[in-house]
Amino acid sequence: MPLAVIKDSLNYCLKNKLFFLLIIVLFLMIEIITDIVDTATGYVGTLVFVVIIFGYGLQIIEDIINGGTRLPKIMPKKVFIYGIKGFIVWFVYIFIQLNLLSLIADLINFPVFEIEELFLNYNETLSLLIHHDIHSFIIFVISVFVISYVVTFFMELSLARLADGGQLRKSFNLLRIKHAIDIIGWKRYTIEYTKIITVIIIFSFIGKFSDPYQGINIIIGTLAYLIEFTVEFLGMGNVYKVYTHNKKDFVNS
Repeated sequence: MPLAVIKDSLNYCLKNKLFFLLIIVLFLMIEIITDIVDTATGYVGTLVFVVIIFGYGLQIIEDIINGGTRLPKIMPKKVFIYGIKGFIVWFVYIFIQLNLLSLIADLINFPVFEIEELFLNYNETLSLLIHHDIHSFIIFVISVFVISYVVTFFMELSLARLADGGQLRKSFNLLRIKHAIDIIGWKRYTIEYTKIITVIIIFSFIGKFSDPYQGINIIIGTLAYLIEFTVEFLGMGNVYKVYTHNKKDFVNS
């Protein structure tokens, strides 16, 4: 259940309560800075934020693979290197996802939009329904869900492989990624991945819905993103650890 995933993530973080508080403060500071600065600076701040998230997230995965049971100390150099590489992996997969969605949109003469907008921007959703036939609308919405799910399905494991050695080429070796899922078990990986992605979607909506409420939205947004962060990287670390523990037995079987 997703609630169990959240509980496990918070228990992992709270084993070092003081350090967890520091992480919350860092997230809060980044959220405030990106909210109050101008657009141009905001883009730079967001990029820095993304690099830090990927960097420390991959450090968490690496620590879990090596048997860690609590939040690891922040290692600035490793966070920076992992962050840049993690951003590259994310960018490649997002590029693939957007191109697939653009192709489908062109085929059915439909505008590309993020699935979050379907629920958050009701006026635009109604406009899409009015100006396009219902069949095209349904086809595109289903395509968004399927493509986003499948692309992220492999992207998460690519990021885990990056944390397991730090080599970019390992992240894009689809045969080795398939081999890793074979060892983990496709059913097991799908179940665990679905739990993780469900929590991320739920708390992403919570963060977005808090935007109209000035002041409190920063706190709600920070906590929502923090839960997304811990669930994603802790969850992937635990899933990938199954592969690292079982791969020798798989080869010998």
